[in-house]
Amino acid sequence: MMVLALMLSHLIRETVNCGKAMLATAIVGRDDSSDLGSNSKDTGSIQNLIQKDRVLAAVSDELKYLKTSISDRSRQSIELRARMDESTSIETANKKAFEDEIHGSLNTILAADDDRRAVFQFSHEEDRQNVAEKWIHMFRTLIDERGPWSANPFPNSVVMHWKLDKTEDAWRRRPKLRRNYHFDDKLCHPPSTASSNEDTLPVNENKDGFVGHIPEQMKRFLLKGVRRITDEGSSEAGENDVEPSTQKAFISEDLSESQCLELAKGSSDQKDVIQDKRDASSSSQETETSEVLLSVPCVLVTPKRKLAGKLAIMKNFLHFFGEFLVEGTGGSSVFKKFDASSNSDGAKSKLEQKSKSLKWPMHADFCPLKGVSVDNVETVNENMHQRQLKHVKRHRRWNIGKIKTVHWTRYLLRYTAIEIFFGDSVASVFLNFESLKDAKEVGTVIVATRNEFLFPKGSKDKSGTIMFVDRRVALEMAEVARERWRRRDITNFEYLMILNTLAGRSYNDLTQYPIFPWVLADYSSDVLDFNKSSTFRDLTKPVGALDLKRFEVFEDRYRNFSDPDIPSFYYGSHYSSMGIVLYYLLRLEPFTSLHRNLQGGKFDHADRLFQGIEGTYRNCLSNTSDVKELIPEFFYMPEFLVNSNSYHLGVKQDGEPIGDVCLPPWAKGSPELFISKNREALESEYVSSNLHHWIDLVFGYKQRGKPAVEAANIFYYLTYEGAVDLDTMEDELQRSAIEDQIANFGQTPIQIFRKKHPRRGPPIPIAHPLHFAPDSINLTSIVWYKLSSISCIIYGILDSHIVLVNQGLTLSVKLWLTTQLQSGGNFTFSSLQEPFFGVGSDVLSARRIGSPLAENIELGAQCFATMQTPTENFLISCGNWENSFQVISLNDGRIVQSIRQHKDVVSCVAVTADGSILATGSYDTTVMVWEVLRVRGTEKRVRNTQTELPRKEYVIAETPFHILCGHDDIITCLYVSAELDIVISGSKDGTCVFHTLREGRYIRSLRHPSGSALSKLVASRHGRIVFYADDDLSLHLYSINGKHLATSESNGRLNCVELSGCGEFLVCAGDQGQITVRSMNTLDIVKKYNGVGKVITCLTVTPEECFLAGTKDGILLVYSIENPQLRKTSAPRNVKSKLSATG
Repeated sequence: MMVLALMLSHLIRETVNCGKAMLATAIVGRDDSSDLGSNSKDTGSIQNLIQKDRVLAAVSDELKYLKTSISDRSRQSIELRARMDESTSIETANKKAFEDEIHGSLNTILAADDDRRAVFQFSHEEDRQNVAEKWIHMFRTLIDERGPWSANPFPNSVVMHWKLDKTEDAWRRRPKLRRNYHFDDKLCHPPSTASSNEDTLPVNENKDGFVGHIPEQMKRFLLKGVRRITDEGSSEAGENDVEPSTQKAFISEDLSESQCLELAKGSSDQKDVIQDKRDASSSSQETETSEVLLSVPCVLVTPKRKLAGKLAIMKNFLHFFGEFLVEGTGGSSVFKKFDASSNSDGAKSKLEQKSKSLKWPMHADFCPLKGVSVDNVETVNENMHQRQLKHVKRHRRWNIGKIKTVHWTRYLLRYTAIEIFFGDSVASVFLNFESLKDAKEVGTVIVATRNEFLFPKGSKDKSGTIMFVDRRVALEMAEVARERWRRRDITNFEYLMILNTLAGRSYNDLTQYPIFPWVLADYSSDVLDFNKSSTFRDLTKPVGALDLKRFEVFEDRYRNFSDPDIPSFYYGSHYSSMGIVLYYLLRLEPFTSLHRNLQGGKFDHADRLFQGIEGTYRNCLSNTSDVKELIPEFFYMPEFLVNSNSYHLGVKQDGEPIGDVCLPPWAKGSPELFISKNREALESEYVSSNLHHWIDLVFGYKQRGKPAVEAANIFYYLTYEGAVDLDTMEDELQRSAIEDQIANFGQTPIQIFRKKHPRRGPPIPIAHPLHFAPDSINLTSIVWYKLSSISCIIYGILDSHIVLVNQGLTLSVKLWLTTQLQSGGNFTFSSLQEPFFGVGSDVLSARRIGSPLAENIELGAQCFATMQTPTENFLISCGNWENSFQVISLNDGRIVQSIRQHKDVVSCVAVTADGSILATGSYDTTVMVWEVLRVRGTEKRVRNTQTELPRKEYVIAETPFHILCGHDDIITCLYVSAELDIVISGSKDGTCVFHTLREGRYIRSLRHPSGSALSKLVASRHGRIVFYADDDLSLHLYSINGKHLATSESNGRLNCVELSGCGEFLVCAGDQGQITVRSMNTLDIVKKYNGVGKVITCLTVTPEECFLAGTKDGILLVYSIENPQLRKTSAPRNVKSKLSATG
């Protein structure tokens, strides 16, 4: 503006000066030419006017110029201001970008540090759990009845309490009990007289026990850091927790409250069974380095609780971290809490990405500063849930290489769950996810990861790979099982368990517990007659239709029922529900606690409890609200029928107290006999011929549709899959109510068969001669050896080969010929008849084995064991003078490994049926448990007696993974089973000690009734144990849970005691020269087979139920089924006379 003003003033001055000049010029001109005329005057006026126009034009032009200049200057000013603003904006943006970059870098560093701290905190928490579990295990080992610090050494009269052990065998049975260290003694008394002292300690852990005698200073040292672990090494993590009011393990009453809180600080309950203790030491390293392949929110479903958290799938294991306990059914509402947390925390989405760059364990809700997980539970229940979480193991880890199969299954009738099954008797894991898609994806990834872990790319042998069992695969597996059942390759019990598993029935979900049928209808007779059809229940009808009079009520309701929203139904209750399971298993923990929780913390009215078998069955025939079937425990577990923990269950209205379950007369008051008879009925020919009808009703085509109506097999509509669509239901209250109905009142199993189930085929005596036709087995052949004067001490059948070792430590291997192999064998028999089975040519010629034996070693079958690996078969021998045991190849007879870890002579060895575990007993009174390696190791030199031989196969691990103690004398016999997860050892002082195989946990001890040294020990897959002592010449039968069942005299010294392949028969032989077959349920003699008048020193039972017996003279006797066609034409034999003539 100043410039513009100067320009205007300058223009005005120029104009004024120009006008003055013109005026002066005009005056001068007037004086000089005064005589000019009027024309000149006019001319001057015109010029003046012209001059004015010029001035005005100049002024106008100047104004235009000024306007243009002003406009240009204004535009330039605006542009300049814009450039200045742009420069300022760029400067601000650069400054902001610089600040953002600094903040971003800082946030990245902080986030990485938070993740690192979270990983460390998670690892530290898991390590604390492992350390606490090992510590409590060691502490209990020291103070238990076999421990060095025990206040009540074995034998004693201390009352112990037991609960169900979740380990499963190959048939998915759970026959074992485990010690209950947190038994609540108040449950043994009426509520009115129960002690009000809340500080009462668990039984055997009060101040009268060892803890009460520990000096205070040592007590604090021993108990320091011990958290409230309910039971270490549980077969199912988190399932043996008890209520906080009863959790006072190992805390003396003399400690102050603050000390107790310090001792109990932290949370842990028990060791995860899937995580092998051999891998526990490397868990923290794995945690820090393992990459997450997939991380998904889920709910871990167990009988006692539902725990919501995250499942992370890694290359070598699965890891679950529990975040909060779920109340109620645990339906889809649980995952909304995850979603809410995800929306409020952006970091969580990164956790859920399926990225290999993620490290586990990371958790978005984890607060590194506080070291705890942020609760997703409603504020009202926050403190309560946090207190409960202190008693729940939040970290779970499962070895992915142990996975046997993964099933896609249902939860609340929705296919949103998977169940993971493991080998080595560990319990399955049941996980529920938010959607069908998540469940299927997780199952697929787990299976693929497992296969890749066990069979990396390039592996030639992939026979062990598995498939994800979705609905299609499940139906195919059911078809295969059906054909096996028809051919009688599997039992009725096995088949029903397979169908239950494929139909989604699980031990983990009490709302979908396995179902078994009532098979007997006679619960009043003194003796059961399996030849009468009236003894059995009609398997063609559902339970609700068994009684015609009651069925008329159901039929009338079905025909007259009219509701626009509810379809007609016959039965308002179901044959399987959570209430039914808890009704049956009332006397067995943890179901006792679950029953009390369901009833508001107390037992139900005494008259409504499970009192007797006959009364329960009659109620199922007469009560219109009771149509329940049975559960698997009715066919293998007698312990649930006994009130062994002495619970005060109440008094009935007639004044009679409730105790053990009242058994039918034919059970003779024995729960074991009841279970045995019930199982015998299940496997009877009547049931075998009619079981397919019941399968049609429960798992087959009569489950739904028109066939179900015709069979009167219609239940309330909410028990069926697809009756309602919970995913589209918007009303949360309505959805919750339907989920509660589904969870509490029964669910119909998944339909497996859509067509009529075929009938079972006829029995095949030749397949199981001991069961169907024991008389068909005879002495069919006799084999002599060159060194016939040396008695045999072991015969073993391994992969169609007979392994023979005699007293001179000479090993030979011969071919065992069956009907499939006889075409390639060249052999002759001393008999005139040609049997189905026989001994073939040498596979390995006779050769001496082993090192010099120790002095006073009693060489027998207990000193040898055969073992099969994927690449080679081996013989394990012991008794060597240098305290070692040796691994001998059955291919060439060479010693491939010699291990010396015991401090004295190794006296006995045993191998699991699958050849994965070896146990050794010694004069040093310890038992060592060894892992059999399944892969080829680096080349090692194994010391032989003559030389060192390089071998590429390192068969046995160099160090044991358990050293089991508890004996006071020499170990004389051993039994080890991976299926039953048990190691049983017998010693010279007559003591029999039980330990768990995977954890090495002490279970119980037994003592021979007369205190004699145990000579023989066998155990069946059905949980029956027999031991024998030479001193009293008697067989003693016990259950796997330590109950004495029977005693039988052997009437002579027994040199060999073996089991049949089915585990139902005990085969014995000895100095009398006879072979005696006994029942493993009662020790009753089933059949006696005469010998040849020679002492039998060793015996084995082949898979075909033939007997191979070795005599003191070195003769091999073969007992097998004779060819019936040749039997008709052959003359009667006199084996004894022929033998004496030949000799």
